Amino acid sequence: MKSNTALTIALAVAFGVALPSAAQAITISDEIGYIDSNSYQLTEDNKRLVNTYLRMFRYYTKRNFSATRTVRVLLSNYPEHVEPILHAAFERYPKSYEQIIKAAIDAEPGFTKDIMAVAMHTQVAKPAELVRIAVEAEPAYADEIVVEASRVDPANVEELVRVAVKVEPEMADSIMQSASASQPDKVEGIVHATLSVLPAIGDYLASSLSDLIDLIASDDAEPSANEVTSRKEALSVLKGAYRAGMSYQEIEAIANAHGIDEEEIATVMESKDSGS
Repeated sequence: MKSNTALTIALAVAFGVALPSAAQAITISDEIGYIDSNSYQLTEDNKRLVNTYLRMFRYYTKRNFSATRTVRVLLSNYPEHVEPILHAAFERYPKSYEQIIKAAIDAEPGFTKDIMAVAMHTQVAKPAELVRIAVEAEPAYADEIVVEASRVDPANVEELVRVAVKVEPEMADSIMQSASASQPDKVEGIVHATLSVLPAIGDYLASSLSDLIDLIASDDAEPSANEVTSRKEALSVLKGAYRAGMSYQEIEAIANAHGIDEEEIATVMESKDSGS
C-alpha cells in the first residue's frame, strides 16, 4: 500500500492534483447529496478534476491496475474528491459500475451517501439496481442509501424500499422510518412495501410501527396546527400495515395505544379492499 500511496502522490504532482490537508480529508462537500436532480451539474473545479483523474485512470491501466483497484487507491488518498473520481471512473469504465460502486464504498464506507448520489445523478444504472448494489456493499447505511436514491427518484420510493429491505431485512425498521420521514406523503406505500417483503410481522414490527407513529407526531413543530396532518399520516401507517397482512387485532392494539378510535380504525380496514 505504501508503494501505491507514493505512486499516487507522484502522479498528483505530475497531473496537478492538490493534495488534501488533514482538515480537508475529514470532510466532504455536503452539496453532492442535496442538489436537485434536475439542476445537478459539476462545478468548474470538479470538471477539471474529472479530466485529471481520467488521465490518472489511463496511467494506472497501463500499469495493469484494475478499475476497482484504481478507485480504491484514489479514494483512499483523495476522499474529498469522491465526485470527480467517480465521474471519471464511470466515464472510463461504464460497464463496470457495480464493481466501481462497491470498490468506492469499500474504500470509504463513511461516504456511502455521497457515492450513491454521484451514481444516481450520472444514471449509470436504474435507481433500484443502484440501491441493491450499495446496500449489498454497506448494509449499515441502507436507510441513508434509500433516502438518497429517493431524492432523485421520489416517485419510486416504494420500489427502492422494497429492494433495500430484501437485501438487508435486519435494517427494515430503520429503512421504513427514514424513508417515511423523508417522504411523509408516501407513508402508506412505504409501510406496505416494507412489510410485504418480510416473512412475518410479529411483535417486533408492531412495535416499529408504533415508533413510526410517534416519530411522525414528534416531527411536527406546532402540534396544534398539524394535528390533522399527523392523524392522517398515522392512519396511513396503519393502512399500509393492514394491506401488508397485519391482523385486525394488531392494528387495533396499535391504534388504541395512540388514541385512534373505532371509526378511524374502520377506515383502515376499508383500505385493503380499495387498495389505497
